[in-house]
Amino acid sequence: MINQGHPQGKGESVSRIRILDPQVAAKIAAGEVITRPAAAVKELVENALDAGALTITVAVEEGGRRLIRVVDDGSGMTPEEIPLSLRRHATSKLAAEADLLSITTLGFRGEALPSIAAVSRLTLTSCPPGAKGGYRVVAQAGEILSASPWAAAVGTQVEVAELFFNTPVRQKFLKSEAAETAQIVGSLRHLALGYPQVHFSLSTPTRTLLTAPAATSLLERVAAVFTPELAAHMLPLAFSQGAWQVTGLTTEPDFSLASARFQVFLVNGRVVADRILGAVLREVYAGLLPRGRHPGAVVNLSVPPEAVDVNVHPAKTEIRFHEPGKVYPLLLTALRQALGPLYGESPRYRVTWQPDPPPRAAESSGPDLFTSREPSPGTAGPPAARFMERIPAPGPVPHSGPRGFRFQDLTVLGTLDKTYILAQGPDGLILIDQHAAHERVLYEAMKSRGPAAAAQTLLFPRVVEVNPAQADWVKANLDQLAQAGLTLEPFGGASFMITAAPAALAHADLEAVVAEAVEALAPSKSFTNPQEVREQALQVMACRGAVKAGEALAPEAIAALLVQLDEIAVSSHCPHGRPLWRLMSYQDIRQSFRR
Repeated sequence: MINQGHPQGKGESVSRIRILDPQVAAKIAAGEVITRPAAAVKELVENALDAGALTITVAVEEGGRRLIRVVDDGSGMTPEEIPLSLRRHATSKLAAEADLLSITTLGFRGEALPSIAAVSRLTLTSCPPGAKGGYRVVAQAGEILSASPWAAAVGTQVEVAELFFNTPVRQKFLKSEAAETAQIVGSLRHLALGYPQVHFSLSTPTRTLLTAPAATSLLERVAAVFTPELAAHMLPLAFSQGAWQVTGLTTEPDFSLASARFQVFLVNGRVVADRILGAVLREVYAGLLPRGRHPGAVVNLSVPPEAVDVNVHPAKTEIRFHEPGKVYPLLLTALRQALGPLYGESPRYRVTWQPDPPPRAAESSGPDLFTSREPSPGTAGPPAARFMERIPAPGPVPHSGPRGFRFQDLTVLGTLDKTYILAQGPDGLILIDQHAAHERVLYEAMKSRGPAAAAQTLLFPRVVEVNPAQADWVKANLDQLAQAGLTLEPFGGASFMITAAPAALAHADLEAVVAEAVEALAPSKSFTNPQEVREQALQVMACRGAVKAGEALAPEAIAALLVQLDEIAVSSHCPHGRPLWRLMSYQDIRQSFRR
């Protein structure tokens, strides 16, 4: 609300509207663009990339507070252009309003250099190709102090000294030298991933923080800016639809990271923070990674310039797609295609063979294993019927894929510790975690059938009591739980009546299932999105309904479980992201015995 200057109190009036002093306005504008040293580095490096530089060298001191120096071998500027570059909204990248609709450069506003100069002591030296020499200007707080010819190589060098020297409030909010330096490293890494053909380096007076020589591939660049280990576990992304294209790399389902900082999204070469892109990545890896673990990815989305608005935020890290509905399915398809071949494949880790062999188990009896019958008296394990339900499939049963076998074709040797199914395959000994395998089968069955088919009305409803602090959350999410197949009705206070549950939970403790689901999904756990509620509820129910480690399985049950593993799309991990099978290759076994 605008105050019109009406009197306050005893005849005192508030300040009236006036035009800000140009220097104050410049500092305010600079604060929108240059929030910390890393932002200054980003803007200067983007200018170098727009100038066609193939080598960019960055040096910083005291986390960028004392000095930032960026040197490039780009096209440089003429003596006439250099002073102009320090004036606000002076740019070579836009000529008319229509150009805003098809921006192809990283910078375009003409704000970076003036904003940096307004809050620092800046020295700019530049020389264009073919010139006899360069030109240099020195500015302080936005005012040019000197300008003169200067000996210089082709390209541009910008030195930013004493950043925020004239804005002590901004200095006050800067973090430690180590934290600011880490921000600079992260910013430069992301830019380097978008331009693998460019040589990047970053150093301080005491050490080199980043060296990324010009790379022939994105994979090579990932190894240089992150780690060779991460690069070794990445898969290529490549999918296009008309003028829209997705390229990049993403990690294998069996490899995960403790944080999401190894996820980089670029749109037309611009590093962006976009919720749609991050949401797609989370959806694709849901159920493949343990909770709290993250995939790594470098995703570059190429779209027509007119299809994206980059003029949304002064820092240019936020964008707006004109057709956001195209982005989600495009990236979703690209990621699923990249991971698709590995959905049924478990990585072949080298396993150390223990010298004491496990006790021999009864061998399977061929065709009888596929017969649905109750175990004879004295036979251990649950009835095979528990495993015989078929999972609805839109097409034919998947073939073996790159793992090279079908589970139902394996020769079952027995079980180990009533937890692992031992089977002989074409490449060696295969160990299958019976709980993880059955959990994945139940999860896929409940997810594919939907709520109507998943839930069965209980003949005798059961009553469960939850924590009083969680009762309101349960009441607010009854519909979401019902869509997952778990129907609850308020029964007074913090009690609820369980009236229907998935058939897969026939052998489970339903009260414990509800208690665990509520504990995992309570608002304190950050589960408020309806889709997340349903997803987590399915995971809890699948885990509770699955056969447990230590529970003996009859041969018929094992055979039925193996058949079901062939009928689902993902047979490499349980819904929580744990691997469900492992291979001990014949070669590894022979080497263990020095054969």
